[in-house]
Amino acid sequence: MKTIKIDRCEGYLWMSNQEKPKVYQAKPLEVNLDEQSNPFIVEGQLYDLEKKESYSIKYVDGRYLICIHKVEPAKTGQVIEETNYLSNRMSNLWLNFLRYWEEKTDENCMGMPVLTLTKSVFVGFKK
Repeated sequence: MKTIKIDRCEGYLWMSNQEKPKVYQAKPLEVNLDEQSNPFIVEGQLYDLEKKESYSIKYVDGRYLICIHKVEPAKTGQVIEETNYLSNRMSNLWLNFLRYWEEKTDENCMGMPVLTLTKSVFVGFKK
C-alpha cells in the first residue's frame, strides 16, 4: 500500500519534523507512504468514519508498518471493550480504542478458557 485515501477521516499523523501531531476531525485525507521521503510519518492512527476501517501507521527501521482493521460486531466467544486514553500534545483529546478479547484455553489455569486481549483498534476521538 502506497496511498491511504479517506473521505471522512478522524485521527492524527505525527511527522518526524514536528513537535506535535496533526489532528484530523471528519476531514478528507490522502496520505502517500513513500518510505524514502523525509520528513516521514513517525506514527499515525486514522479512522475512516464511513467505511469503519482503522489504520495504524508506524515507521520502523526505514519501513512503514501498517495495520488495517475493519470494525465489526463481536463474534461468538469474543468480547469488545471500549477504552480511552488521554492524548499527548493534542489539546487534551481522548483517543478511543476498541479492545478485542477472545476465549483461549490457558494451561496455566488448569486448561480452562480465559479471555485474552487479541487486538486494540483506534476508532477516533471520544465525543
